[in-house]
Amino acid sequence: MPPNTVSEGLLSDATRSCIITEDDFQELIKQGNAVFIYESKVYKINSFLMRHPGGEAALRSALGRDVTDEIRTMHPPKVYENMINLYYIGDYIATRKRSVSSVKHKQNADNDKPVLSATWEGGINLKAFDGAIESLHKHHSNDLSTDLILQHNLDYEKTRDAFRRLEAEIRARGLFQCNYWKYAKESCRYILFIFLSLWFTLKGTTTWHYLAGAVFMAMFWHQLVFTAHDAGHNAITGKSEIDHVIGVIIADFIGGLSLGWWKDNHNVHHIVTNHPEHDPDIQHLPFFAITTKFFNNLYSTYYKRVLPFDAASRFFIRHQHHLYYLILSFGRFNLHRLSFVYLFTSRDVRTRKLELIGITCFFIWFGVLLSSLPSWKIRLAYILISYMLTFPLHVQITLSHFGMSTEDKGPQEPFPAKMLRTTMDVDCPEWFDWFHGGLQYQAVHHLFPRLPRHNLRQCVPLVKEFCNEVGLHYYMYNFSTGNGVVLGALKSIADQVSFMNDVAKSNADIWAGRDEPTKKK
Repeated sequence: MPPNTVSEGLLSDATRSCIITEDDFQELIKQGNAVFIYESKVYKINSFLMRHPGGEAALRSALGRDVTDEIRTMHPPKVYENMINLYYIGDYIATRKRSVSSVKHKQNADNDKPVLSATWEGGINLKAFDGAIESLHKHHSNDLSTDLILQHNLDYEKTRDAFRRLEAEIRARGLFQCNYWKYAKESCRYILFIFLSLWFTLKGTTTWHYLAGAVFMAMFWHQLVFTAHDAGHNAITGKSEIDHVIGVIIADFIGGLSLGWWKDNHNVHHIVTNHPEHDPDIQHLPFFAITTKFFNNLYSTYYKRVLPFDAASRFFIRHQHHLYYLILSFGRFNLHRLSFVYLFTSRDVRTRKLELIGITCFFIWFGVLLSSLPSWKIRLAYILISYMLTFPLHVQITLSHFGMSTEDKGPQEPFPAKMLRTTMDVDCPEWFDWFHGGLQYQAVHHLFPRLPRHNLRQCVPLVKEFCNEVGLHYYMYNFSTGNGVVLGALKSIADQVSFMNDVAKSNADIWAGRDEPTKKK
């Protein structure tokens, strides 16, 4: 007898093993089923979507395609070796061969390119600043465009095999093991910052004492977020339940922000990085737009609403490269808003009550701390300073993505190619890793989200070797150049808005001129 093939009756519980062709797979999608491919097998997770610990949105972003690498990098082995088998419905047979690039990639091509650095002449003025970031953007944008051509049809299997070898090498070196001594050292820094903050705040006698307390509070929150990030990725103990509680204690009780919201948002970001319609981490209208696609009133699949490109958007985006740091300084206020919206409106919050209790406790202890200050003016200044001086964190978050590609190359693009195309790393001296929390290596982090951040630096040479082998471009700039690249990208979009406004004004003047003779008659 011929092998079983999928049909309309495939989805019955009785049908547990069959052959599923590409056409059959597309038919399952059309029927509204939540299916994906992992290791040439098809899984149907209709009943699991709402129960996914990482959030329903993350799973929905992975449906309808091969997500083998995404699953392996974002989950512990027990998930893809055991638990996933509960949802297996058949073996996938590709009926269309993947195209293979005929382009010859030069080994160590990145090393032959001139170093891109942020410099400008003519003094510190707006014109020189705009010229410098525009020059950086043109250079960087040219590299991105060249890469899109060279990597148009990467050898999918070669890239995946090399990526598996890279993962095996990292694992063999023990870099997936968490170094708890690093957390002990960081904890000393956390304790120092919060001690200094409370000492200046509670024991202070003059205004500058209180403001110094606010500065150290900002430093405390800024640094503590890195450990909350690890907990959100289950990268501390490797046990979801324990790491989730650790994360809630840090994010909600100490920081007043929802860990659940962050995980729901961040997991989607890792799967559809820099996709204008799907990645919430680049959907910041009316304040920022990193691609002209946002001019088209895009529908956000994460927020489930249209992102209007309105008058406010046109104003802010026209000046976004000048307002970038100022707007980011208000980022912590916005995180409170997003946390409350998530906790009160989302239907799949993992520990809603615990998080609400945690955020309530935060506002109680922070409110008591503020009440100890002598006047309402100092209290207001304390809030603004402690909140706004966390802006380096928001710069660090956006720095690795705002200047990178936002193209959608479809489901056939290899996972590591997409991550390296949409993410840049930031180079800095090793002694300065503490400031970035080790997460300045976002490209490496996106390739291996569960890799402890303290080990990311050690993986950089291995990732560079992998890129040279398969013909991918590994983007890394120093901090100032990276900022220039991002600001240049923002300016390029701002210039488009200015051009649109000038055209509209010109057309209005033309029509007004045509109306004059009519009025005279």
